[in-house]
This record gives sequence, C-alpha cells and structure tokens, in this order.
Amino acid sequence: MRVSIFGKDRGKLMRARLISMLTAAALAVSTLAALPVCAASTSAAKKKSTRTAAAAKAATGVTISSVVIQGKNVVVTATGVAATDDGLYHLYAQDPAMSGVQGAEVAKAPAGAAAVFTFPLGNNTAASMLYKKFTIVGVSSGALKDLSNDMYILNPEAAAAHTQARHDGGKKGLLPAAETIRDTKTLKAMGVNQISYNLPVGDMISGGGVNYSYNGKNYSFNAGIVGQYDVIVPAMNAAGIQVNLILLCGANSGILIHPLSRGVGANYYMFNTVDQAGLEELEAVASFLGQRYSGTGHGTVDNWIVGNEVNARNEWNYMDPSAGLAGFAKAYADELRVFYNGIKSQNANARVYAATDQEWQSDNPALHYGSREFLTQLNAQITSEGNFDWSLSNHPYNFPLYEPNTLTSKPQVTHNQASRYITMSNIDVLTDFMCQKQFLNPAGQVRSIVLSEVGFTSSAAVGSNELMQAADVVFAINQANVNQHIDGIIINRQRSDVSEIAQGLDYGLIGVNGAPKQAYTWFMTAESPDTIAAASAVLGKDITASLVVR
Repeated sequence: MRVSIFGKDRGKLMRARLISMLTAAALAVSTLAALPVCAASTSAAKKKSTRTAAAAKAATGVTISSVVIQGKNVVVTATGVAATDDGLYHLYAQDPAMSGVQGAEVAKAPAGAAAVFTFPLGNNTAASMLYKKFTIVGVSSGALKDLSNDMYILNPEAAAAHTQARHDGGKKGLLPAAETIRDTKTLKAMGVNQISYNLPVGDMISGGGVNYSYNGKNYSFNAGIVGQYDVIVPAMNAAGIQVNLILLCGANSGILIHPLSRGVGANYYMFNTVDQAGLEELEAVASFLGQRYSGTGHGTVDNWIVGNEVNARNEWNYMDPSAGLAGFAKAYADELRVFYNGIKSQNANARVYAATDQEWQSDNPALHYGSREFLTQLNAQITSEGNFDWSLSNHPYNFPLYEPNTLTSKPQVTHNQASRYITMSNIDVLTDFMCQKQFLNPAGQVRSIVLSEVGFTSSAAVGSNELMQAADVVFAINQANVNQHIDGIIINRQRSDVSEIAQGLDYGLIGVNGAPKQAYTWFMTAESPDTIAAASAVLGKDITASLVVR
C-alpha cells in the first residue's frame, strides 16, 4: 500500500503480528548463556583497525587486509603467497552479487608475501570503484582461480565533500504528526531533541523535476516529494532538532525491489543490489540523498535508517523464504553497504542504521527472523567483506504490543539472552549483546543504537488508560537516559492513528481530536523527580529502582 511519509502505517498485518505474539507466550524458553554486562569503558575509542574477521581462502593463504581511499586512488593491501603461472596477482572489482572470478581486472601486482594495488577511485564517473568489492585472482594450471577473500572500501568518508556538524542535542524524540511536522516551536516546547520521519524511496523516484547526474548517468527525482524534505529538514536543523530519515522500499519502487522480493503483497521489500540497472539507480539514490542533505542548502540529515523491522521478513522487508537466513542477511548487508558508501561519501559525519524489531528470538520462523539471529548473521556477513561503521535501530515495544504496564513481569521478557522479546524494561539485553567484541565498530567502539519507534497504548479496550500510557513513557525515557549506548528514543506517536486505535493501539500523546493526553505532559517532564514519583505510583514500582544502568 502507499505509505504516508508522516509515519509508518502498521497496516492490516498488525493483527496477524498480535496473534503471533500471543502464540509465542505459550512457547518454552530455551536456555542461553547471559552475556557479561557491558562496562562503561567498552565504548572508549581504541586504535582503529582495518582488519576483518574474514579468513582468506584456506588453500592459498592470500588475504586482503585493507581497501582504503587515499586521495583520488584506492589502495588495496594483501599478504600471503600463492603460486601463479604468470607470477602475478590480478585484482578484480566485483558488484555485490558477483563471486569467484567474476568482475573486471583493475590492477595487478607481483605474486609475493606482500602485494599493494593502486588504481583510480573514479568517484562520480562511469568507472567509479566506490561500491565495488575486490578479490585477488590468479592463473594456476592455465585457469583463473579466486585466491583471496573479498573486501569493500573501508573508508568511503574519505571521498566526502562535506563533514557537517551533527545535531546531537539529546535523546528524547518523537514521531511528529503530519499537521505539526513544520511546527518546530511546538516540538521544541515539548522538549523534542530528535524526530524520525519516513522517506518512501518509490515515491521519490516516481516522478521528475529534480535532476541529478551520477556516475555518468542522468536521473530525475519527484520534485513534490523532494520539496517536502527540503522544507522540513532545514526547519528542524534551525530548531536544533536532529533528523532520522527511514528509507523504505514500497510496492511502487520498481527496479529498486530485489528480484526475490517481487510479485508478493507486503508492506515493504528488500532493496535491489542484484540487477545492474537497479543497483546503479540505488547507488544514485544513496548519493543524491547524502549530497542533498549534507548542509548544501537543504539542511542536514544526521541519521539514515535502512528499512523497517527488516527481520520481520514477511511483512516489513519481504524476501522469498528460499533465500534462507544467510541469503537474506547477505542481501540486506549489500543494500546497507550501498547506502553507507553513498551517504558517507557525501557527508562524513552521517550515520547509517540497520533496522530491527523487538522479537529477539523468532516467534514464527516461517515469517520472522529473530533480531538476535539476524544480527549475528548480518554482522558475520559484513565482517567477512570488510567491517564498516554501521549503526543499529530497534523498536522495543511492550510484549504484547498492547500490554499496559511495561514493568509487568513476563516470562518472555528477561534480563538475559534467553529473552524472547526486547522491551524498554530489558533493553540492556540488546545493548549487552552489541557490546560483544565481534560486534564493535572498526574503531573498537560500541555501535550507535537508536530506539527509533517505541509506543505505549492508552486504550481502555485492552485494559490501559492515559495515566498508564504516560507512566510507561516516563519509564522508557529515563531508561534510555541511563543507558550510555542508546543515542535516541523516538516515541510513537504525537497524534493517535485511527487504524491503530481499532486494534487497541492508541499510541498518540494527543488524541485524534487534538486533545493532549497525560502522556503529552509527562513526556515533557519525564526527567522531573515529581513526574517520576507520580509515574512510579501508577506502575506500582519505583521507576528509579527499576532502571538498568549501562
């Protein structure tokens, strides 16, 4: 369906998700070892390393250890020895879907214990290397053989024309209502530090008027859609409000939809990095967005979230199940890297986020991957081809979605890795997981984590009320504040949505009639001792004592 840019319409599949989550309540919880608490020192900067977790081809011992931009060139460094007929290593550039000896030779070097390849980056030309991965090929017994691991460029920010100052003014955020999206005075009065906002890419490419030339080809984007962001983004910047844009691949996205995601009705789909035409247009979209919203007269977007709840494969990031978890993770890793390289090559300070939901262990493997297993597979795929500084977005709704009290004990919500769900009451499970050594960014730091959609219902139909909703909001904001690894919490939403209310999910801080609820007031004063005390009385537990500090 067509999705409003003003916020995600959870749509007709929400009811199926509710039923699925209720079914999960009856499932037994498997025993998993708890992770150690992430120490405060974990996020301290460490010496930057370009080493990857990828092992070189065991039979050859040739390892690409670094692919970096230096000036206008790309420099690839490799170690290890493999015998070749011509005494040479041939460096091939490949598109994401290529493997083995596919691709085109871009450089060569003598076969030896150490090899260095240098060749032009060709940024914004038909010969651009920005999105390529590289592998070493050799001639052995008269045949071409793949001799090394694959690796992408590790520092696309080195090509950036802009390094825009970020708007990191605070964690408290809101999904704004359509009619107030430009009313920055109201948002500032509410104490909003950041907003999230949808960008349906299909809408942007379905039309013209904004021309963009990239890598030797001309593109034109919908002037009406682009024009809305041209107004909103700088207005938020001027008010000191940080902007998170969510990049969505809807049904109208044409060749940008992955070939294994076509022909089935879903809310959103995997982006296409397989077909040449689709890949090239996706690269152009990434570069255009990064360039336009890098302080070039249209404001600056600090944070870009790629997709929505992508581990919920069936509804929110459809891909044919035949791909399996490994194929799904690879496809998403490829699109995440395209957006990362395109955006970071324009604005070095931008962040690019992977998008997950609250199902830590899958409640229905036929439809959804658990965030835990998905992140494990995604990280393994990324590090095998060159670790980059991706960040993480998560949606820690209550379990079930319409649970009125976030502090109600549930066997499915625990403070260890066996937990089936991630909510605000056990968000430490997610951040502890991301503190593991293998999940750290290339600088050895814990990745940025933004809770880009968190909502609490006030619907009497499911046993809640406005006070209970308000108290949940207070707990959530304070829990985010005491976790050093969380950089933002976006409350969903400013105004209630009629379609959600019909399902018992009255998330708005104001009603559909525009009348503020208790949550509106307590959102503004969430850190106040008086508000915390009042909210504690509503929840029946001391909020301060219930907070898990990280």
